[in-house]
Amino acid sequence: MLQKATGYITAILVFLTSFFQTLFTPDVIRIDFDSTVGEMKPVHNIGRMPEYVTDSEVNRLFTEANMTSCRTHDINCTDIHRIFPDFSKDVNDESSYNFAECDSVLESIVDTGMEPFFRLGISWSNPVTDREYLVPPADYTKWAQICEHIILHYNEGWADGFDYNVKYWEIWNEPENSDDISDNHFWIGTDEEFFRFYDTAAKYLKNRFPDLKIGGYGSCGFYALTKTNAVNTGATPRNQYFVTYFLNFLDYIKEHNSPMDFFTWHSYTTTEKNARYIDYVREKLSKAGYGEAEIICDEWNYNPMENDRIDRRYGANQTSMLIMFQNKGLDMAHYYDGDDDGQLWAGLFVNGRQPSSAYYGFWAFGQMYKLGNQAEIKNLWLPADLYAVAASGEGGQALLISNVSEKRDRKLKIDAGKYTIEKCMTVNKNCEWTEIPLPDKIESGSMLYITFKK
Repeated sequence: MLQKATGYITAILVFLTSFFQTLFTPDVIRIDFDSTVGEMKPVHNIGRMPEYVTDSEVNRLFTEANMTSCRTHDINCTDIHRIFPDFSKDVNDESSYNFAECDSVLESIVDTGMEPFFRLGISWSNPVTDREYLVPPADYTKWAQICEHIILHYNEGWADGFDYNVKYWEIWNEPENSDDISDNHFWIGTDEEFFRFYDTAAKYLKNRFPDLKIGGYGSCGFYALTKTNAVNTGATPRNQYFVTYFLNFLDYIKEHNSPMDFFTWHSYTTTEKNARYIDYVREKLSKAGYGEAEIICDEWNYNPMENDRIDRRYGANQTSMLIMFQNKGLDMAHYYDGDDDGQLWAGLFVNGRQPSSAYYGFWAFGQMYKLGNQAEIKNLWLPADLYAVAASGEGGQALLISNVSEKRDRKLKIDAGKYTIEKCMTVNKNCEWTEIPLPDKIESGSMLYITFKK
């Protein structure tokens, strides 16, 4: 009894010590690299690439950032109707399929060390030329059988194919893109039609490939949740429709016992708001009986409307999202996108194909991902605009910090116990990746990547 009471007292003292240290020295980040809180998650992935050839110099930047996955959405040749152009043809006949261009795309993705995250559906399309393919397929089972043969081609060598072992197969993308069916770029059908379509395809593919991950549906997101505290008020009808659609989808698949190994959703807003969306999705999936499903944000970009250019702040903003995703336990994420056109929604490259401020955040996170384990940051809290994550493994120890404040610099001290600082890297005001001595503050709109040694 005495031993048990002593244990309680010790635990209380440890908590109080940590509490008062945080209260009276809030500028000190305390890290215990010997305490593991989980695995580093592959949240630093992308959709699309600059070019689809092997031995690409620019694509090697993804390899150097230890990225694990590239989503195929908006790579037009990977669309189902491009691979199987005539729906009346025999699904078992190799000549019914046009794999050549898609083969080149997947080969180039695999060449970087990434795995394709294959979206089974249609890309953002020309409403005139591709409109007929936005209408629900005439035969849902046949559509699933076409997908079956695509999987066989890339995983089991069918039709002179490959053995890529692609694990993730995502059914469709943004079927609820508009509450006006006639204006929807991805699904010109009713909600109920899509729910039945998903149920049919998911059951068929999961039965056929029980070891693969089958999921969907590329939700447009949950913006309505952050308009007010009440989900059902204060949001545009379109944004509220996204949420209603999600809830109705969960009701349907729960009732029909549809398989869903992962749920995908999209978001183009701030880190703080996305943190709330993750909690919401996790809660609703668990309530519907899908608490084991992976949660994957496979299209995101830190509010392109808030970033007016790809500067140092842009990189800090994107880096804060990676850190938050990891701290929230998100299973995977794909930044939209990895192309090199230098636009705000494709901001990993500038000046042609030079790495941007954002790329270096992805690179830094990739080094931490390779270490393997997320280490404990012992602070009870950090300022709302400061994001931090630590990692540890056989390859070393590291800390990534991002200050997304508009104007406020944050004082900075680090207590890592027996570990001392080895190197500190940052994106300077000229957006160059450079080594600096550890500063006594982290400037607003900047990030630091710090490695340690014993």
